[in-house]
Amino acid sequence: MSSRLEAGIFMSISSVSAFIGAVGSVGSSLSAGQNQPSSTLDRDLDQIREKGLSAWAHDQQMEKLKEKLRAQVLSDKKLSEDDLAAMPTEQRSSVETEIQKMIEDMIREAMKTAMEEAATKGKTQAVLLNISV
Repeated sequence: MSSRLEAGIFMSISSVSAFIGAVGSVGSSLSAGQNQPSSTLDRDLDQIREKGLSAWAHDQQMEKLKEKLRAQVLSDKKLSEDDLAAMPTEQRSSVETEIQKMIEDMIREAMKTAMEEAATKGKTQAVLLNISV
């Protein structure tokens, strides 16, 4: 099998896996009925109806990514959520702004790298950002 075909299969499997993972959490909630409070489940279903399943799954994936990056940034700064909560309001606001900027920069850089890699491979389709932190 050619490496180009293998890369295409890998991207497809990776994309489907991420999508199924996001959708699976809603499916589990629907079947178990106990993983999420009813209001949270209703909110998720309303968002799926409003945005569409693909857009909702993408948003969920990005939120999880941001959470992981936030934890990484806090760890790098040797801070915890409790440390942030204990800070005076102005200091906390400043640190929160810095953390948000760092997360945005990390995502922007990852997107740029993913797009450059896709361009070198001659791909014209949308680039799926799939970062494991």
